[in-house]
Amino acid sequence: MAEGVGMNCVKYLLFFFNFLFWIAGLFLVGVGIWIRVDDNALAILHNLDGLDETVVYAGAYAMIGIGAVALVVGFFGCCGAIMENRCLLGTFFVCLFILLIAEVGVGIFAVVMKPEAEQFLKDGLDKIAEKKYQDLDKELQRLVDFFQKEFKCCGMNDTTNWAPNYPDTCNCTPAGDHCDAVTKRWNKPCDQEVIDNLNKNIVYIGGGALGVGLIMLLGIILSCMLCCHVRRGGDEGTRRLLGYREFV
Repeated sequence: MAEGVGMNCVKYLLFFFNFLFWIAGLFLVGVGIWIRVDDNALAILHNLDGLDETVVYAGAYAMIGIGAVALVVGFFGCCGAIMENRCLLGTFFVCLFILLIAEVGVGIFAVVMKPEAEQFLKDGLDKIAEKKYQDLDKELQRLVDFFQKEFKCCGMNDTTNWAPNYPDTCNCTPAGDHCDAVTKRWNKPCDQEVIDNLNKNIVYIGGGALGVGLIMLLGIILSCMLCCHVRRGGDEGTRRLLGYREFV
């Protein structure tokens, strides 16, 4: 009796867990598609946070991809839990296990490759600085403007990179920090600011990834418990049927 009540709790907890997962996936796909197809969405995000078009669209594609995976995994989990179907539960378990292994692998790779990634980023910024701002293509100009506006800096590896024709995003008010009172431009380059910001955000990304990993681990444990319960029930039913046939 107690086992039956406990398995019912596991069943509905797994269903609720995956239903929320499915709703989150549907929301991400919907928002991602809305941002991608509606020009007003791009204008709103640009006005609110000054985000560049490339950044917004990259975020939209990421949301659509992550949402689609969440929809598929949530579907298998919901149907497998409510129907107590071993095949669907097994598929859900495999999907979560693969995602968990992939997340751990990406985390280890990110830690190991962190110095190389920083150097790669610095080399990329140095390469941008080899040209004058006016000679950069529109996409790179938007990227430079985003960095300079976001991190309150001027130039990629030196504040004189764009001399003598500085872009407007180098300008600042003398009352602000790191603002040269004479030139009225930011007095620090962007390369170290970009790398420091990346390192700072890695902590938040790592914390979020750890939380997601724990949730996936919980889903794996619940699906294993329910799948084993369903299997034991099926085996018991088979034994009863065989016993009945022998009795007859």
